[in-house]
Amino acid sequence: MSLSLVTPPAAEPISLDQAKARLRISDTSQDARLTHLIRSARQRVEGDTGRACLSQTWLERRDAWDGDGRLCAFGTRFKLPKPPLISIDAITTYAADDTPTNHDPADFFIDTASEPGRLALRPNGHFPEPGRNIDGIEIRFTCGYGETAEDVPGPLVEAIGQLVEAMFDGGLEVGMPASVKALLSPWWRISL
Repeated sequence: MSLSLVTPPAAEPISLDQAKARLRISDTSQDARLTHLIRSARQRVEGDTGRACLSQTWLERRDAWDGDGRLCAFGTRFKLPKPPLISIDAITTYAADDTPTNHDPADFFIDTASEPGRLALRPNGHFPEPGRNIDGIEIRFTCGYGETAEDVPGPLVEAIGQLVEAMFDGGLEVGMPASVKALLSPWWRISL
């Protein structure tokens, strides 16, 4: 399985003006640097939590319909990365000659209430095994809390703001401040 960003968020959880106010900067001399730090802080928070803050589109490529190993009333099901899931935009399978087949949304069920979101293939759906052995399945999905910073949970926004401050003072190599870890703890992704 591979995952690639198709459409990044249109905005950031904190604005340039908000970052400048936090740092008490009134001129424009640091605008480019701060813009970079805001994006870097958001990406770090998203990476550490495995979540998407603002709406963004991703493409997951799979080799087979192996799901999470469970069958349910709807057939094989998959957990999709980057919660919260907003929508499944397209499912495409590829034949051995790379001919794409786009699948009807009626052939699958989307669970956006679960975290992570899930996709279930309906038993009567027409999802042939891909003919291509590698990346024969593409699932395009949209995830995030919404389009605006107001949609993002406050602790995540505050963690991004604090991380911008720490990186501004200490550079991009700064360790994760304890206060940011505390803010992120409800969403922390545990790796085994």
